Amino acid sequence: MRLPTGASRFVFIFAHPAGHVGAPRHYTPYFQGAGLDWHMVPLDIAPEHLSETIRTLAKSPSVAGFNLTMPHKPAAFELCDAVGQAAEFEGVVNTIRIEPGGRLVGESFDGGGFLNAAREEGIFDPDRRCVVIGAGGAGRAICHALVAAGVRRLRILNETPGPVEILARKLRSRFADLEICLDERFDDAGLLVNATSLGLRKTDALPMNPARLPDDCAVFDIIAARRTEFMQACAARCLKVVDGVAMIKHQLPLQTAFWRGGS
Repeated sequence: MRLPTGASRFVFIFAHPAGHVGAPRHYTPYFQGAGLDWHMVPLDIAPEHLSETIRTLAKSPSVAGFNLTMPHKPAAFELCDAVGQAAEFEGVVNTIRIEPGGRLVGESFDGGGFLNAAREEGIFDPDRRCVVIGAGGAGRAICHALVAAGVRRLRILNETPGPVEILARKLRSRFADLEICLDERFDDAGLLVNATSLGLRKTDALPMNPARLPDDCAVFDIIAARRTEFMQACAARCLKVVDGVAMIKHQLPLQTAFWRGGS
């Protein structure tokens, strides 16, 4: 892998904490395979310093853009001067490009990356109910992508009721024939998505009990940092399991085109 020089450009990925972030091992090789002298660099940025950090780094011609992960996606949305259609609906941004004059343009590619990965893995079936656990930044994006792609039966679960109720109202207002449930049931699930951070640490609780899933249910866990206990438990039941690395790989071309100036 090529080492950075003074002529290189950088994409910073902001997280808090950042110890689990392994995205550079996917992004930097992809950039270089595309003929770009770009490198991804993780930074642990506390929420109160996010705005000043982005505004300062955006002044450097060495910076190609920013990638946002937990917990920064909603705050990044507020920092942008303009956002794309997905970000506008979801109220979150996971990708920011810098335009002339320091103008910040944001978009959300979590949903697109998730959906393309699910399709490639053969686990996207719009005729089955999808259950998404988590209504944070990634959960909002995934729910939006699923419904926009034709899913008409969706169940959304969240630890606190406020965010999930807001998300359900927004989805119902845009997709009139959508059936949304907020009850904790899994027996009718064709696809279960863990869109929470549970699993980043070995000591985390499982997002749900895999024994409650049907035998033909597929599981998509967005955690990319490690093979979680939840993934292992689902695999032990012979359920098909897809992890967050697949989502990252399908976001890569979308984000790179955006950072290079595409829509």
